[in-house]
Amino acid sequence: MRETRENFLLGNKKILVAVSGGLDSMVLLDLLLELGCPLGVAHANFQLRGAVADQDENFVADFCSMRRISFYSKHFDTYTYMAQHKLSIQMAARELRHTWFIELLNIGAYDLLALGHHLDDSIETFFINLIRGTGIKGLLGIRPKQGRIIRPLLAFTRADILGYALAQQIVWREDISNQEDKYLRNCLRHRLIPILRDLSPDFHEAFRKTTTHLADEDLLIEKALRRVAEEITLEKTTDPLLWKISCIKLSRLEPLTAYLFKLFSFYGFNTTDLTRLLTVRSGKQLFSKAYRLIKNRDHWLLVSRSLPDQGGYEVAGWDPVKKPIPISFSIATTWEETAAASVDLDKIKLPLQLRTWKRGDYFYPLGMKTGGKKLSKFFKDEQLSLFEKEQTWLLVNADGAIIWVIGRRLDERFKIVENTKKVLNIYLCT
Repeated sequence: MRETRENFLLGNKKILVAVSGGLDSMVLLDLLLELGCPLGVAHANFQLRGAVADQDENFVADFCSMRRISFYSKHFDTYTYMAQHKLSIQMAARELRHTWFIELLNIGAYDLLALGHHLDDSIETFFINLIRGTGIKGLLGIRPKQGRIIRPLLAFTRADILGYALAQQIVWREDISNQEDKYLRNCLRHRLIPILRDLSPDFHEAFRKTTTHLADEDLLIEKALRRVAEEITLEKTTDPLLWKISCIKLSRLEPLTAYLFKLFSFYGFNTTDLTRLLTVRSGKQLFSKAYRLIKNRDHWLLVSRSLPDQGGYEVAGWDPVKKPIPISFSIATTWEETAAASVDLDKIKLPLQLRTWKRGDYFYPLGMKTGGKKLSKFFKDEQLSLFEKEQTWLLVNADGAIIWVIGRRLDERFKIVENTKKVLNIYLCT
């Protein structure tokens, strides 16, 4: 393993190493120490094995103390977390340690988090995903680098790591739960993988080749999906997120279910609901944890789930306003060309209010001489989507009359006329 240092091209990066005290993490720590990397060690105590877990923690703490390595440990109430989130023990522990490790990365100003996964772990992950049902990504096994997470041992087998540890007289702690077959991963490790190894002595090398080919095919699919996404996109912004998608072009894709999954599963939507949304009437929505998808005539709008503040904001004077939208005012004897709107000041009564629309709102659109118009009808005539309606703000007089549907239409009652003496110019700031 010493000769394969191309797996450890880490430069002078500051590394946080996740160390359980077991074989894999102790070998990883030994190799990184030999490279002279600036290190810190993180140990998660899940309090699942009583005194044995505390002994593991003390073992790692003593090792770090002797070598003057920064040591971080944390005790987790794993059973409570598992019950609250309805997770298996393994998934609960995984979520807890991942969240804590990322926090430590930022607190300690570490560049990377190093984990001790090896090739056999990746093979086991492959079969776990295969048994549960998965796509190509699930068959890629464990990836060597994901963002700030690295796995320098991924090229090595469990046998390679054990051989190195024995040769270098590395001391580690054995977790007896790894010998129990009550977990799927352990069943694969103890039963299936040995059979495959017996059937094919080159099994590990064949697995490497297979996952390399799958990774290449996954890359080809991703490139093709980006082209398809561009073809179905009518408009897209990222901050804030607004993805306008052609339903006509989307519905022509074959196989439709596969495309819907690939394009929208990231946002938390399932293909059954997505297929149904293609044919429902305008205004219907789907909600995921962080996003919503709105059907608007012949297109979809994918936006963040967060909604604008529905409460009102009082404008008591003519100082600039920052929330909910940045606007400013000036008083003059005539309208300003740079103003977004200009109204007759004598018809304005303070305090004004900035708010979004509500049912029953009506106003007199500029140019309409008789009768008012419901705001809902105005929005329909303007062909505004549900999302656009929610993003439209109103400037409202103290008596409740709508002065301006901001950015869209002034109210006829507040327009500048021949005998207007003072003009309130309103500016939309950027």
